Amino acid sequence: MAFEDLPLSHTPSWEPPVPPRVPPSGGSPTRWIGVATLALVAGGGLGFWWMTRSQPEQVPPPPTEATEGAVKSNRPQRQPWELPALDGSDAIFREAVATLSKHPMLARLLATDGLIRAAVLAVAQIGDGKTPVVPLAVLRPTTRLTIVGDPQGRLDSASYSRWSGPTNALVSVSPSDAAQLYVNVKNLFDAAYAELGHPGGNFDEAITRAIEVVVATPVATDSPLLWRRPGYFEHTDAALRSLRPMQKQLMLTGPENQQRLVTWLRELTAKLDLKLRVPG
Repeated sequence: MAFEDLPLSHTPSWEPPVPPRVPPSGGSPTRWIGVATLALVAGGGLGFWWMTRSQPEQVPPPPTEATEGAVKSNRPQRQPWELPALDGSDAIFREAVATLSKHPMLARLLATDGLIRAAVLAVAQIGDGKTPVVPLAVLRPTTRLTIVGDPQGRLDSASYSRWSGPTNALVSVSPSDAAQLYVNVKNLFDAAYAELGHPGGNFDEAITRAIEVVVATPVATDSPLLWRRPGYFEHTDAALRSLRPMQKQLMLTGPENQQRLVTWLRELTAKLDLKLRVPG
């Protein structure tokens, strides 16, 4: 059995119900931190495509004292657009997302089915501190984590490059564009979120929880010391072992990738006016 990263499957046996269109395959989930957000951004590509079409010029109403005195929001306004049904959204998303980024990692992601449902499930699981193995298994890296030593040793820093692809794909998208795209198609994400057992739920809440898990994760100042276990690796440091599975995985993406990811997510948070309950 090939060694996986950490005991990511060692989570509570109960999992939220998985919608029927979520891909059923498994895989190593460390890269899903960035990829889950990529899936969310990719789903918004249709909104961007619509925005770039010729639209009648709309003259905003003159400001009033009430609007001038209101607290200004960074969150973009939703463009008036009739969204497709959730079940029929994949095909047009695949076509429209080309306006978002040409990164090949996005193309691999868009080749799957049930894009919005998979993104919603992945984000919700990250917010719960879990690793979303199933929703985005197509992006499993081709190499395994390695350590220098046996049965324990420092993580080989060359392993960090496994997560450079998802990180580069994410930061290739402007946080401002990502925020506008998300706002335009948010009703579809809310619908998929309701299917997971959150009737009337606001997917902003799931995004906020997921980002809080990511930004609260400590950044390693040195390659972590790991134990080799049957089929996986585990941190030797008790404090690191107590972290949530998603956070332990995130630390293995490498300090540079982790910092770039956190910076991007904080910018997205600001653009959407989401309020994090963790230090800035």
